Amino acid sequence: MEPIDKLSKLLKNTALNALAGWSMVLLLSLLCIGNFIYGRFMWTILIAFVICIIIAPAIIMRKLSIMPSWYFIVLAIIPIVGSTTAYYFFSTSIPFYLSVATIALLLAAEINWFTAVKMNYKFAILLVLIVTLAMSGLWHLIQWLLDMNLGTSYILNNQTSDAINSAMMHEFIYAAIAGIVAGLIFGWYFRPGGSIGNVEIPIQMSEEASNYITSRPPAPIRKLLGISSNKQKLAAKIMQICLFILLIAGILLKDLSTTINAAAGLAITFIPYFITRKFDIPHYTGLTLWITLAIFLHSIGTFAFYESIARWDNITHVLSASIVATAGYTIIRAIDIYSNDIFIPPKVLFLFILLFVLATGVLWEIFEFLSGGISSELGYEAVLAQHGINDTMVDLLFNLLGAILAAAWATVYLSDISYRLADKFEEIGIKKNK
Repeated sequence: MEPIDKLSKLLKNTALNALAGWSMVLLLSLLCIGNFIYGRFMWTILIAFVICIIIAPAIIMRKLSIMPSWYFIVLAIIPIVGSTTAYYFFSTSIPFYLSVATIALLLAAEINWFTAVKMNYKFAILLVLIVTLAMSGLWHLIQWLLDMNLGTSYILNNQTSDAINSAMMHEFIYAAIAGIVAGLIFGWYFRPGGSIGNVEIPIQMSEEASNYITSRPPAPIRKLLGISSNKQKLAAKIMQICLFILLIAGILLKDLSTTINAAAGLAITFIPYFITRKFDIPHYTGLTLWITLAIFLHSIGTFAFYESIARWDNITHVLSASIVATAGYTIIRAIDIYSNDIFIPPKVLFLFILLFVLATGVLWEIFEFLSGGISSELGYEAVLAQHGINDTMVDLLFNLLGAILAAAWATVYLSDISYRLADKFEEIGIKKNK
């Protein structure tokens, strides 16, 4: 048996906790049958999934007395019970998303206990927030796709497109609030001190990492682009000059949206130079060109092309999402390399990147929604604007596409950067200890 980590506090091996846990499992089973009889198949599937998560430790460890702490089970099932018996008590969806966050924590802990994946409780809490936001976005995206293709009416109903979009934005905000609240609750629960769970967890099966951990530098991205490094630098500089010209034009035309987007975009294009100097990392021209291209297309789209070219917005979302995915991969991979408490196999990391981009997309849509609302209240032109439910859903869909494309090749082309970042983490840690 390996040393018990703080995530093991989620498990209890007492008669009283087992009685409470199995009683709630029995209640869930009855609700599952009832929902199936009444044709509420989505809730039936959800309840069955929650039951599996709750009883998994007892089944895997072959000891019925081992169950998650009863209060975590309560947090997870309150909205389920309420949706079946007293749904009118829930004025918002915050309890539902708090349930999603709790289920995500239990699932993360079980993955940590019984698979090759390793994580500490801090990483698990971060994962809870990401999963809560991502599930909200994915849930609405799936319902929208069903409405569009099968004629259902989960989201698309008799309301206007803007009204439906506004209602969904409130759902996203509730998910964000619940994720933050859950993170605070779980952080308090795992606070230093206190007793650790009295359940020993089986030794995790370690995955052979020879194909995952490699010091081989990435194949130059210029091979993919087919142009030399000097030409890539020139292209990036030309786009930066164009952004500066666009900034001046926005100021002269008193176009607030263009001015802010051009200024912010121009500043972002210099971030790769700052990072490479700050952390003494070799400069990768292809990545700089990639980031600059995404910013450039977004900024000129704001000025002229978003309204006149139908797919311009889709292209910029794919590029932007691919950059977010790349940043997420590089940082998480570096933490993985640096920390002995965290190990994320490639396939799991691929899924994590998709969730990360979905969560980031949801946060961006919330930011756009709030920005537009505040601008409208103050009587200014919206710097960031939404154009109804279909526009928002298409944005999330293309975000997901960009994440898939980036995550698919990131392992090959970005490992070297992650290793160099991990070295810097090590150096910073040594300096702090001194």
